Amino acid sequence: MNRVFKYSFLLLCLLVVLPSCKDILTEEPTSFLTPGTFPANEKDAIAATNAAYSRLYGSIISFYYAFTPSDVSFQGRHNTRPVSYFTNLTSLNGDAVVMWQQNYQGIARANTVIELVPEVEMNTELRARLVAEAKFLRAFYYFELVRVYGGVPIIDRVLSGPDELIGVTRNSVEEVYALIEQDLNDAMGGLPDEYPDSDKGRATRWAAASMLAKVHMTQQDFRSADDILQQIISSGQFGLAADYESLFGEQAEHQLLPDKDGNLVNENVFDIQWKQDERGDFIQNWVGSRDVEVGGTTAIGGGWENMLPTQDFLLMFEEGDKRKAISYVTELDGNVLESPRTPGAGPITGKYLNRSGAPPKNNNGGQNTYLFRYSDILLLRAETENELNGPSGAYAFINQVRDRAGLPALESLDQEGMRLAIRKERATELSFEGHRKWDLLRWGIFVPTIRNTIEPAMEIPRNNIQEFHVLMPVPQREIDISNGSITQNPGYE
Repeated sequence: MNRVFKYSFLLLCLLVVLPSCKDILTEEPTSFLTPGTFPANEKDAIAATNAAYSRLYGSIISFYYAFTPSDVSFQGRHNTRPVSYFTNLTSLNGDAVVMWQQNYQGIARANTVIELVPEVEMNTELRARLVAEAKFLRAFYYFELVRVYGGVPIIDRVLSGPDELIGVTRNSVEEVYALIEQDLNDAMGGLPDEYPDSDKGRATRWAAASMLAKVHMTQQDFRSADDILQQIISSGQFGLAADYESLFGEQAEHQLLPDKDGNLVNENVFDIQWKQDERGDFIQNWVGSRDVEVGGTTAIGGGWENMLPTQDFLLMFEEGDKRKAISYVTELDGNVLESPRTPGAGPITGKYLNRSGAPPKNNNGGQNTYLFRYSDILLLRAETENELNGPSGAYAFINQVRDRAGLPALESLDQEGMRLAIRKERATELSFEGHRKWDLLRWGIFVPTIRNTIEPAMEIPRNNIQEFHVLMPVPQREIDISNGSITQNPGYE
């Protein structure tokens, strides 16, 4: 399979003129752009855009935060991170720092493209598309930030040096969302429906539309979300693969798969690109049970216990649900998965098992990570229909997903019953794909859900979580760099 576009390919010059490992709010002046020096030509413009892509889940912490803790997954006790256990979670916490810096690095790179690429002499259609891609990416990074920290400083231009950040203040949540929506609407107008094989993995119009629908859903704007979701569904670009398990593994990446009628369809709306030995992912290790040794090339061996399925998740599966076999794996190659570090833990998700036939490598998997799948879109549409009009219009969408899972169609539900059914269906359909925690937060039930879990290993977070934990602390060094003009979130003062 041809997978040319991978986010790991950056020109050496970008390491000089763009932020890399340091926090964007503490960059040395030499790391900022000098007007007129970059980007100078079409090659530079493409490289600058690729650099903006490279921050997509560039931090393992951002990816991890979207998973744990929830009623679907938890972290084992070999490494009780404050972000998962709500212990000693302060403004000095490294996870809070990394999530802030990684997203602002992505924003800085996107700003470079948005502000400077329009001045480059190059193919006009390509130039417009690159700017649209950068707006999609800037929206993504701000969407991450506003959900993690609340209102954050809006930096929507190229900075000449760190002194410009002294005195910067936090914009309101509403102002951040307004920028996100504007960027995504602009992106939808400038992005293509699809790409040739050489550019698979770049943002499309439908990726921008899917994110915009999520943005509206997060703000409880069901009418606007419904309008966007209707466009995605009626586009005819996507469908449900008949075999749920066939969606996972490198062999499925950017491939058309047969639906229940034998027609070839695309279920992948947008995914994050990984390439083993060049920019491999980490998730195979994060979902494993620590110190469990299993044989054979299809197993991942021991892992880090960072994303393990809960007992609550197991109980969500109805009898005959085909998704359970890959979503909740209790043994591999005849070996029962048991963790010596976390009593009662052991089962893992099978969505990230190595299927290539080659032994997996530590922190170096090649399987792409879904951000948006068509089943996600269908379940969101079921949700908007239920919230706007009641359950009658929601059945057509949720039952498509249930039918693929081998489950009977839902019927005779009231609005609250449908609401609960959709919430459970999103858990069993989209588990370990980075949705559950965001869903619980936008539904306003994150804290009570954690408090009501039955998973034995979640006793510490269950007892420690407080209402203010719906947001992370703002890193103290960002407050210091701003001379105190950036304020701290309540509960972390």
